[in-house]
Amino acid sequence: MANESLATYLNDHLAGSVVALELLDYLEGERAGTAEASILAGVHADIVADRQELEVFMAQLGIAVSEPRKATGWLVEKLSEIKLRLDDPGDGALQQLEALEAVSLGIAGKQALWHALAAAAARMRRS
Repeated sequence: MANESLATYLNDHLAGSVVALELLDYLEGERAGTAEASILAGVHADIVADRQELEVFMAQLGIAVSEPRKATGWLVEKLSEIKLRLDDPGDGALQQLEALEAVSLGIAGKQALWHALAAAAARMRRS
């Protein structure tokens, strides 16, 4: 049960990275040719690197990547794009704010993941 719960937890974070990367692709496309696009590309690269670390960690633990969860993350982001466009059909300032806020929340969640895993590893070493 514990391994199944861990697999779900890690796959949920992996799916979250799909949402973040797709949102960043959307934002980069909307801001193409601007200084913002360059910053967004840097954040994108950081999230790709973090996702790769997570995938390696999952492989070391023998946890399979859940393709349905990743596909759900992709679908959630596409629905989010529609929501963003409907909420702000104008200049896109609200779209950008809401998308960046969502990415920011995902980054905070990923930081919490790594802290939780470090704490669990420390507790296991003490046991």
